[in-house]
Amino acid sequence: VERQSKRVSCSQRYKIEKRAKEAQRKSRREARKNGTGSKVKKDPGIPNLWPYKEKLLNQIEESKRKRAGSMQALAKSAEQRARAFDSANDGASDSWDGARDVQESAVTTKDNSRRAYYREFRKVVEAADVILEVLDARDPIGCRAKHVERFIMDSGARKRIILVLNKVDLVPREAVEQWLKYLRNEFPTVAFKASTQSQRQNLGQGNVSVSVASESALNRSESLGADNLVKLLKNYSRNANLKTSITVGVIGFPNVGKSSVINSLRRARVCTVGATPGVTKSLQEIHLDKNIKLLDCPGIVFSRNPTKDSIETLLRNCVKLELLDDPISPVEAVISRCNPQQLMILYNLPMFQTSQEFLLLLAQQRGKLKKGGIADLEGAARSVLQDWNNGKIPFYTMPPATQRVQRSELVTAWGKEFDLNALMGESDQSALAAAKTGATGIAMVCSAARMLQCSAISMLTIADCNNRQLARRLRQLTMMHGFMRGKLNCVY
Repeated sequence: VERQSKRVSCSQRYKIEKRAKEAQRKSRREARKNGTGSKVKKDPGIPNLWPYKEKLLNQIEESKRKRAGSMQALAKSAEQRARAFDSANDGASDSWDGARDVQESAVTTKDNSRRAYYREFRKVVEAADVILEVLDARDPIGCRAKHVERFIMDSGARKRIILVLNKVDLVPREAVEQWLKYLRNEFPTVAFKASTQSQRQNLGQGNVSVSVASESALNRSESLGADNLVKLLKNYSRNANLKTSITVGVIGFPNVGKSSVINSLRRARVCTVGATPGVTKSLQEIHLDKNIKLLDCPGIVFSRNPTKDSIETLLRNCVKLELLDDPISPVEAVISRCNPQQLMILYNLPMFQTSQEFLLLLAQQRGKLKKGGIADLEGAARSVLQDWNNGKIPFYTMPPATQRVQRSELVTAWGKEFDLNALMGESDQSALAAAKTGATGIAMVCSAARMLQCSAISMLTIADCNNRQLARRLRQLTMMHGFMRGKLNCVY
C-alpha cells in the first residue's frame, strides 16, 4: 500500500497553529484563576526613596571588588606554587641556558610541549653513565651544545661523553678527517654512518673503518663505524670494573640521526625514524646486549638566543616545513652558503643575481604558479628547503683553523678507560694495511702492463683502488694482450 503524504495545505497548517495558540492561552488563564501559575519574581532593586541608597550601592560595589581581588590573588598564588614546583623539579633549567623544543611554536598537545621534552631529556642525562652526543658531519659545531657538555662535566657525576660524527657519507673524506682531528682534542670522537636499510631485522653493518672505506662502501645502505663504537662502550664497561650493565644515553639536536644510530647498533628497527623532526616523543629504552643499555630521547634545540638562531634552527631541519610562516628567509641563507653555479647545475637554471630571481626561475620551471600566472615563491622556497633537508643540495663546513695543540688531560684520562690508543691503533693499522695492499697490487698491475708491452699508462690514485678492483684489473690484463690506451691509471 502506498504511503500517504504528510503534506498539508497552508490554510490547514494555519488553523492548527491558531488552535494550539488558543489552547495555550486558555491553559494560562485557568492557571492564573487557580493560583497554580509560575511567576518569575524580579528583583525590584533599591527603592529611590530609601535614604541610604547610595551608601548601600557603594557597599555592593566594594564587595564585588573584594571578591574579584580575592580570585585574582588565589590565581596568582596558584601560579606561584606551580612555578615553585616546576623549579624544584627542573632546577637545572637555568644552568642549561634554556632548552627549546623542536617545534615550540607549533606544538599544541601536552606530550609535545617543551617541558615534557625537557623532562625526558633530563631523565636520559641523569640515568646515563656514558652520553653519546650525535653530531651532523655537515655542521658539527652548529649541532653541539657546549654549555650542556660543560654542565654535565661540572655536575660532579662520573659521566663520560663520546661524540658521534654521523652522516659522514654526505661530506668529503678530507673534511671528516679534519673534523675528527679537531673534535678529538676535546672528547673521544667516532665517525659513523647510520644504516638506511628498510627491513625490520638484520640491518647491514660494515666491517671496515670509515677512515679507510671506499666511495662504494660509503654509498651503500649498511652502517659504518658501529663496530668501533660498540668496542668503545665495551672497553669502558670492562676497564671501569662495572659489574652491572652500563646505561648509554643518546642526545643531540633533532634530525641528526639519534634513532638511526641506535637502530644501526642494534641491527634492527627498534626506534621509529623519519625525515621530519619530532618523531621521537618520549624516552625509549633499548638493550644492546646484557652489558649495554641504550636510552633514546627526543631531540631538543639548545639555544642561548632563540631569535638569532631561528634561521639556523630551520636549516638544521628542526621545524616542520608545513609549519613555517616565512620559508623565503631560510632559502636566502641557503643561497648565501652555496655556490650559485652549483644551484644552477642542480636545478638547471640560468644565471641569477638575487634570491627572489632564483625562486622566480625555479617556480616557472616547476610550474608552481598561482591564479593569473603569478609565481608561487613560497611553494618554490619550500621545495628548495625540502631538497636541503634531504641532502640533495651538498653542503659542509670545515673546522676552524687552530694551532696544533696537545690532547687535553681529559681525553688522555678517558683514553685509558675506553682503551682509545688500542682502538685507534687498530684503525691506523687497517689503514696502513689497505695502503700497502693497494701499493702492492698497483706494482703487480704495472709489472703486468710492462710484460704486455703497453704503450701508455694513465694515472690512478691509490685511495681510489681496493683489492677487488686491482684483482679485476689484473685478470683483464693477463687475459688480453692488447687493451685501450688510458684504461689503467697508476701512481708510483
